[in-house]
Amino acid sequence: MKAIAVAHANIALVKYWGKRDEELILPEAASLSITLDLLRTTTSVELGAREDSFELDGRSEDPARARAVLDAAGIREKARIVSRNAFPTGAGLASSASGFAALAVAACAAAGLRRTPQELSALARRGSGSAARSVAGGWAVWEDESARQLFPPEHWDLRFVVAICAQTPKETSSRDGMRHSRETSPYHAAFIGQCRRDLPRALQMLAARDLRGLGELAERNALLMHADALAADPPLLYWEPATIGCLRALHGSRREGTEAWATIDAGPHLVAICAAADAKRVETTLRAVSGVKDVLVCAPAGGARVLP
Repeated sequence: MKAIAVAHANIALVKYWGKRDEELILPEAASLSITLDLLRTTTSVELGAREDSFELDGRSEDPARARAVLDAAGIREKARIVSRNAFPTGAGLASSASGFAALAVAACAAAGLRRTPQELSALARRGSGSAARSVAGGWAVWEDESARQLFPPEHWDLRFVVAICAQTPKETSSRDGMRHSRETSPYHAAFIGQCRRDLPRALQMLAARDLRGLGELAERNALLMHADALAADPPLLYWEPATIGCLRALHGSRREGTEAWATIDAGPHLVAICAAADAKRVETTLRAVSGVKDVLVCAPAGGARVLP
């Protein structure tokens, strides 16, 4: 009646920023992501407890959203859930994606429920939209009820250099931020339209392993998402000074011949996309930026799985 699962957070290269159905958590536009090996969540689910409980990184949390996932799976027994993140929680690095992916997989395993990867992806989506992509893992696209893996992590030996630009949780969650942008930003419809145009081009570049093309597209798509958020009323500013410093540093690196491009989810942290051979140079560049707290060099990772 107990199972442990691990899942990885993902970074979107074509962003998910807006729902067409708030209740079902379905996106306005399809997104493309890659899971990252060092951004890892491990979650245990033990059924048969006296009451629901949820412990996250050693702190007691409200189990309501976790219970909603268990209910969607048809699991009525009370559960003790313990989750640990190997990276900052609630700060813009998709900890909710890896967390709900690991929860969905562990809960079904603990209950003895056989579920396909598509069914597990759809279940995790009920906790966090991006969790659908973390269940699939690798290079994944999410458009409807579940995400699907287009290519395994081995498809392309890239590195994703994560600059940690803050140590505290962000003020506005992604869930609230995308709703606010959709309701108040005059740029939102244009951004969604651009995502729909970007995705097929991104998939072509991914298949061809075109780093410059995909890097330029991902950086532009991220900046457009943040422009959408900044145009909301009141505006949403997720960045810190170090975020801008990292962007400037990457622009300077490209002028000097190091090919690395930025993407930024709803938070202050910047992720630089580069070839494996350039990762050390990019890491050194980002560590030198004032305000950067740490730098993680990540490789592509697979989908959520049960641990033995």
